[in-house]
Amino acid sequence: MKVSVEDFRRQYAGLSDEALLDVDRQDLVQMARACYDEELARRKLQAAPPAPAVAQAPEPHGETEEFAVAETYESQEEARLARELLRGAGIRAGLGAGGLAVLVPVSTREDAREVLNAQLSDEALAEAATGASYVRHGVGTVRPYLYGNVDLIEFVEQVFGAVELERFAFGLNCLHVEAAIGDSVVVLEVGDPPPAIAAPASIYVYVPDVDAAYGRALEAGAEEIAPPEDKLYDERVAGVKDSFGNTWWIATYQAR
Repeated sequence: MKVSVEDFRRQYAGLSDEALLDVDRQDLVQMARACYDEELARRKLQAAPPAPAVAQAPEPHGETEEFAVAETYESQEEARLARELLRGAGIRAGLGAGGLAVLVPVSTREDAREVLNAQLSDEALAEAATGASYVRHGVGTVRPYLYGNVDLIEFVEQVFGAVELERFAFGLNCLHVEAAIGDSVVVLEVGDPPPAIAAPASIYVYVPDVDAAYGRALEAGAEEIAPPEDKLYDERVAGVKDSFGNTWWIATYQAR
C-alpha cells in the first residue's frame, strides 16, 4: 500500500490548532520514518528493501539524521512536558503522530533518556496528566504578562532557566512568547521597540540560589537594585531591573 497525500491531509486535519502549530516542519520526514519503523517492529514485520538510490547532490546542511523513540507516555500532556525538558537541555525533540511518543535524533537517544530519567519525576508526570484543559499548557492559571525588549527572552532563559513553550511573530521584530519558569508560566510580549502600550512590571521569583541567579542577571546586563540580603521574614532576596525597566525580585525561602 502506498501512502498518499490525502492520508497526510487527513492526519493534519484531525489535529487541534495548538497541535498543528507545534509540528516542527524540519522533523516531519524523520518522524514519519521513525513512526513507520516503530510500527513495523511492533508487528514484527520486515520492510521490503529500498530500490537502488539515484545519486543526488548532498544536502546543504549535511546528511539528514534519523529519529528514534526516546520514550512513550500515557498522555499528550506528559509527552509535551518531556519534549520541553529535552529542548531545554539542548536536544532536538518532537512528538510522534499520536502525540504520545517523544522522538529524538538517534545519536542523542541515550542522552535524552538520561535527561528524562533524571528530571521527569512521577509527581511531574502526574501533574502534567491532570493539567487543566482550559489553561494553555495545562499550568499557570495566573501568569505574569510582561512587556520588554527582545533581549528579555534571553534574559529569563539565562537567569532563571526558562523553557520556551511557544512563540508567535505578529509584526516586524515583535514576538509573543510563553515560557515556563519552574512550575509557573510567564507571557513575554517583546519587540524592538516594545509595543506602544508597554509598561514596566514587578515580578517575584523563587530560585534555589539567590546569589547565583543575581550574578547571572548582572552578567545578562541587568541593573542592580538591591544585592542579596537575608531578610527578617526568612528569605534571602535580591533585586535587579532588566533593559526595559521590569523589576525582578529574586528570592530563596530559608526555612528554619
